[in-house]
Amino acid sequence: MTEVNLQVNYRQQTGKSYRKELARKDMVPGVVYGKAVGSIPVEMEFKTLKTVLAGGRNAVIDLALQGPGEAESRNFKVLIKDLHVDPIKRVIQNIDFYQISMDNAIQVAVPIELTGELESGILQYGLRELQVSCLPGDIPREVAVSLEGMNVGDCVSVQDIKVPDSVTVLDDPGSVVASVVAQRVEEPGPAEDTVEEGAESETTGDVNS
Repeated sequence: MTEVNLQVNYRQQTGKSYRKELARKDMVPGVVYGKAVGSIPVEMEFKTLKTVLAGGRNAVIDLALQGPGEAESRNFKVLIKDLHVDPIKRVIQNIDFYQISMDNAIQVAVPIELTGELESGILQYGLRELQVSCLPGDIPREVAVSLEGMNVGDCVSVQDIKVPDSVTVLDDPGSVVASVVAQRVEEPGPAEDTVEEGAESETTGDVNS
């Protein structure tokens, strides 16, 4: 399990103009959801958030929320629920966190990391993530799948992936993670039709009735 700390502040304002103001200050708006906390608008420094994201999408975050006028911060265990990125500027526009309990199993998507070199053929991708259920403290950062020595016709399915006993895989065991196919060889196009010289001639002249 990867666990990181994040300090956030209660966000008292909303709206497009305020979001622009946060962006100018290198701050990111967000929301914390949960049965116990409801919905809390927050804001945080991009530099701090960037460090958190380096821990992986499924890192358990010890989030410290500082409210206005509060002497002490409130702490929650959260995971990243959603991340909105500007497709052009490639900056984080908003981030959503959801509160978790370390004693209750949750369902998450774990990235599949393909390793090794193929013996022959071309890799064809299947699943990119593995759906699992486990306690937050047992979430793998990634699942490694070796392709070392695989040849044309070989494949790796979900049932071939090894995970810790504390993790339950939810995907269909027969789902293909990766397969090896032959390289396509382009067939030559049809030969151009040729007409032998003199094979056809055009008849001209008068035709008697």
